[in-house]
Order: sequence, then structure tokens, then C-alpha cells
Amino acid sequence: MAEGLERKCATPTSEQISVARGLGIDLGRTTPAPVAAAELRVLLRIPLELALARDFGDEEYEVLLELAARTDFEVPRMDELECREVLNAWLRVARDRESATALRRLEPAVEDVVAAHDRRRGPDLYGEISSIGANGRLHFRGGHGLGTAPHRVTRITRPGEDGYLDRLRMAREYAAAVQSNPARITRAEEAQLARWRINFPATPAAIEALRNALETADDEAAMQRLLEKHPALLAGTVVGTHDTWVRPQVQLGNHYMADFMIAGQTSLGLRWTLVELESPVSRLTNPGNRRPTATLRHAVDQIEDWRRWLSNNLHYARSARGADGLGLPGITAEVPGLIIMAREDANDAAADIRELQTRRSHIEVRTYDWLMRINEAPDPLRRDAPDQSLRIA
Repeated sequence: MAEGLERKCATPTSEQISVARGLGIDLGRTTPAPVAAAELRVLLRIPLELALARDFGDEEYEVLLELAARTDFEVPRMDELECREVLNAWLRVARDRESATALRRLEPAVEDVVAAHDRRRGPDLYGEISSIGANGRLHFRGGHGLGTAPHRVTRITRPGEDGYLDRLRMAREYAAAVQSNPARITRAEEAQLARWRINFPATPAAIEALRNALETADDEAAMQRLLEKHPALLAGTVVGTHDTWVRPQVQLGNHYMADFMIAGQTSLGLRWTLVELESPVSRLTNPGNRRPTATLRHAVDQIEDWRRWLSNNLHYARSARGADGLGLPGITAEVPGLIIMAREDANDAAADIRELQTRRSHIEVRTYDWLMRINEAPDPLRRDAPDQSLRIA
């Protein structure tokens, strides 16, 4: 690739020299081929009716001077350039020289991991090289136009070198984070979820088990066991116009465990929800000040912690379980949250708290009575059925 770029920046081609002689001009043996082509286009613009950009200003020439200084490259004075067509040709030559020099220095290869400056996305980006373009650009695995110019590379790590695996993980996480539409999963990715697929609505027996649990359970562990045994009870909590999957007890790294993760397949792709359970005998708000209880604040913090973990481990989370990943295709760090806790209580400021959390954190706060209602009336529209004040007969 470096040799190809250097040839582009070399002396005029034999064809260019022949055309120039036919026009009665001398191109000059040191004129780079792209510049020679531009000069010929300028000469032929009238007979060939070429529309060329002509005028340029000091600021454009300063860009060329800056680029030439970085590559120790001598360029003509501003008054020697006939028009912008020739200026742009000198810019291409200077860029190609810069890329060729960087390629010679780096000697990059497929599977190398590079760190590079990228002011658009932050101080550094990481990428695993998948190919090298004819213009010298290093293309990264993950698609979506990921890559960098070789002169921006600040570090290159090759397979087998110290730190390679850590930097490879960073490169793959970076590629996962910028994926434009992760929710559009493949058939193979969907097949990974087959064991957790739900055929809802929940059976009458499952609904009766939920009703009994709400009368006897005094902690979230009892509700966790019930919902693991009857996962269809959770299927109606998310919008899924096609299939729905409910995964219990998903380990996120060494410190976090999501009670449930629910995925609903919609026309827009796969949509995940993080579910945190709390005790049915807990409260949403404090009786005195009607502010969120410590239990509710803890539940919100849990979901925020899970999201932060996902933001740093998206590639790992989306990778198949057979490839040592979590098998959560299409998940994002902005995944919605759902907290299920407490019973309906006329003295709880449930509506205010729910609205506040949904607006601030994209986290729904619901009661177990709401969960009972959406299962008793298994209609997708009931997923948004409001919690009601507890009626005492």
C-alpha cells in the first residue's frame, strides 16, 4: 500500500508526458502525477468544456502549508498555483505522502490493534485492523465506517505482544458502542435465545400462584423464585409484537446480577428491559415526606449500575454464550429499566414517583398489583395500565 501511494506521488506518467508534448508544454520531471493531471485539465478546460473551480483563498493555501510541513514536503508558492484544481491535487499528494510514511513506520497488518487520536469521539479510539485501503486508511472490524488514517495512530499492538488481549477487548467494545442499529439481530443471534422464549399469556395456574405469593411473600427472594418458575408472568410487561424472551439471573461481570432481562421482538428490532425486583411488602415512598424510600433508591441505583457495566462491555454482552459472551444480542447501554415492588397503597405517592423516574431515568416503577392486572387481562394495551389505589371493600 505504501508503494502504491508513493507511485501516485511520483513523476508524471508516460501518458501525461505524451499529452503535454502534444500541447507543446513541459510538465517538469519532478511534478507529481496527480498535479500533472490537474495541470492538464486546466489546459484543456476550454476545448473539453470542463467546469473547474478556479479561485481559492489564503485559508485554503494555509491548509496545504500545514500538511506539507508535517511531511517535510516542498510545495509551490501560492501565486504559482493556477486554480483550486491544482491546489487540491497538491493536497492529495501531501496526504498520500503522509500516509505512505506512516505505513512504512507502522508496518500494520490485519488483526493488529491500534490506538489513534480521534477528536470527534474523544481523545483516543481503538480498532482491530481488518484491511488497509488503497488510500492508506486502516479499516477496523465492526463495519460502520470505522477506521483511521495511519498518521493518527499513536500505538500499535500485534498478536502475541503484551497487552494485546486487553486492547483487543477495548477495540471490540468500541466497535460495539458505535454500532448504528444493534437491535436488528440475525436469525442465528435470535436462535441463541430459544430456551427462554415465552408462549404467553400466562396460564391460570401461574396467575393463581402469583395471587397466592402476594398474600404470603415477605421478601423479593420469594417473588424471584415464583417468577423464575412462571416466567410468562413477566412476558406481558414489555411490548413485543412478535416473540418475547425472559432470562432470569443474568450475571453481569463479577459484581452484578440482573434479576431478569426481558427481550421483545418488534418491527424495529429487539428491545431489552432490565428488571429489578424488590419486596412486595416494601413501600415506594416514605409516609412522612412522600419521597422515594431507600429501597426504591437502591433499586434505581442497581439498574444504573447495570447500564454502566453494559456501556463498558457491550461486545462481551452481545457475543454468543458459545463464544464466552453473555448471549444478549442487540442490547444497548440505554436499555430501559423496570422496577417491580410494593403493593398499591392509597398513602403512597406512586403516580408522582413513577412519572419522575420514567422522565429522568427511563425506568418504570410498578407494583405487584399492576403485574397481577396485566396477566389477568392479557392484552398488549394493558401493559400501560396505570396502578390504581388499593380499594378496601
